Amino acid sequence: MQLPGRLRSLAVELEDGRVWGAYGSGELLHGRVQLELCGVLRLRALEVCARGRAAVHWLESRSMGLNVVYYDYTAYQTFLYRRCQLIPGKAGA
Repeated sequence: MQLPGRLRSLAVELEDGRVWGAYGSGELLHGRVQLELCGVLRLRALEVCARGRAAVHWLESRSMGLNVVYYDYTAYQTFLYRRCQLIPGKAGA
């Protein structure tokens, strides 16, 4: 991912140290947002958006005489969509 101009890095670091992982219902996440700049940058707001999604895909096959028929199934579900303002912007801006 190409980062714009003065932004050197942007990372969300969770306290449990997992980079990727699965979290259960009701489990609290704690961590911090690390923003590293190459120079001065004016911020109007800073917001974190968390999304939790699941996807599943499977095939079923059935024999019909000499032929095999395949049924393809796919499902998606969103479990979490939360936005949090770390530096709130001005109202109406």
